[in-house]
Amino acid sequence: MPHNFKGVTFRIGGEEQLHQALSAHPCRPFSEETMALVARFSACLREDPRTREWPDVMSLAFWCRRASLKQQQGAFPVTQHQTGRGLAFHIAPSNVAVNFAYSLVAGLLTGNANIVRLPSKPFIQVEIICDAWRRCLTEFSAQQHRVILVNYGHESQITDYFSGLCHARLIWGGDQTIAAIRRSPLPARAIDIAFADRYSFSVINADAWLAAENKARILEDFYNDTLLTDQQACSASKLVVWLGNRTPLARTMFWEMYTAWLQDKYTLVAANVVKNLTHFCQDVAQNSGSRLVNRHENMVFRVESDHLDADKLRDHHQSGYFYEYMAHSLDDIAPLCGEKCQTITTFGVAVEDIHCFMSQTHPRGVDRIVPLGQSMQFSLLWDGYDLVSYLTRHVQVIS
Repeated sequence: MPHNFKGVTFRIGGEEQLHQALSAHPCRPFSEETMALVARFSACLREDPRTREWPDVMSLAFWCRRASLKQQQGAFPVTQHQTGRGLAFHIAPSNVAVNFAYSLVAGLLTGNANIVRLPSKPFIQVEIICDAWRRCLTEFSAQQHRVILVNYGHESQITDYFSGLCHARLIWGGDQTIAAIRRSPLPARAIDIAFADRYSFSVINADAWLAAENKARILEDFYNDTLLTDQQACSASKLVVWLGNRTPLARTMFWEMYTAWLQDKYTLVAANVVKNLTHFCQDVAQNSGSRLVNRHENMVFRVESDHLDADKLRDHHQSGYFYEYMAHSLDDIAPLCGEKCQTITTFGVAVEDIHCFMSQTHPRGVDRIVPLGQSMQFSLLWDGYDLVSYLTRHVQVIS
């Protein structure tokens, strides 16, 4: 143990819990004691009246319910002698409020003790989640060493120290962040799991949208996928691809209704409006195929493209800036499905067409194709990583 932790703020746990984490045995994945701990955390969140004000926190609480945990357990069968790796060190992204909590729960469910560096930006959601863990852990004193939450800046010596202790390191952030963190060496048998820069987009069938009865629910789903995180999550759509014969009518209705729906939900930031306009000017300068459609009183900034360009999505600056493209068929999206593509959200697209596209194209990217509204729904299979497998080890016994 170092002489001091200058620069580190322990939000949950402390040096004593860290010492216990280093000496404790790992648990089996989905052990009963872990399931009870996480389920109680879910209840503590749901008991906090502030949770209802934040859909991302409410979604986290719902995902951590025992019934939901049982579904995850059923999807990832565990072998007889499978255990957690030991100590997992999680570096959360600075710009997404609740990501750290999902990463922590993944570490717990797989049987590990956990050190989590919290987001550097001040989020109310982080405070709500930390308060829930404090209340929860008072009832589970034997597991307090498994949840250690810290704040610190960019001090490499602190990252060096925590990295040197862990058996698995999860890095959530951009490519530059990953490169910087990887300068901190790991023990020889420790593993790195890096969640790099990715982009996502949506495919909407115009005819299905026009025929939909509950359009308000669809608009809410689209909001939860995109502007709930100000498009900062890798799973947030940056582009809408339209399919179908009635696209012009569907587009007009969709964006007019969406803009009206946003009035009570989304706070417009003046600086982002300026950034959107600046970004569009750069788009036009680099590509004559970009055309401003309608800024909808600046609530959303729509840019129509005459061809699909993955580079645009990689360089997207977020904050309500949406590209649009009118496709002839699902095959048109193939140029977007490279290694940097994470999630495709769909509405009104037949699952048979999706399977056919994937079977014929075999894209290098695309980790998830999910219905609209589910892009933020966390799974222990994320970014193509089977976290249950990565965060555990199997003991082979041959008789």
